[in-house]
Amino acid sequence: MLYVSRRRATDADIVDIVDAARARNARLHVTGALIATDARFAQILEGSHAAVDELMDSIRRDRRHEHVDVVQDRQTGKREFPIWSMAYSGRSVFAESLIGALATSGSGELEDRHLKRLQDFMREFARTSP
Repeated sequence: MLYVSRRRATDADIVDIVDAARARNARLHVTGALIATDARFAQILEGSHAAVDELMDSIRRDRRHEHVDVVQDRQTGKREFPIWSMAYSGRSVFAESLIGALATSGSGELEDRHLKRLQDFMREFARTSP
């Protein structure tokens, strides 16, 4: 599942989010990646439907997010982030254009292109992170 949301979190909040997510995701056997920009979040969550639904319910109630929109929800045969309970590389200015384009695009081919660019970016930063 990939969602985007408007960020209401401070930088200190993000540290708390990442720390809590890593522990909770490990317990739930969920993997994924988070990107934060000055204005938005994008996160990929991989795991059982029950675990991902539990996390999404929590995220939707979290005051540090608003306008949480699932932009992709599909089953795959393999995880993209198998070693990461939560890959996170810090705030990204570059990612704002990727997330913003996805958050404001319509449906169809344009949205698919923006989705692929964001997913490729997230895979690359997770691959190169220590």
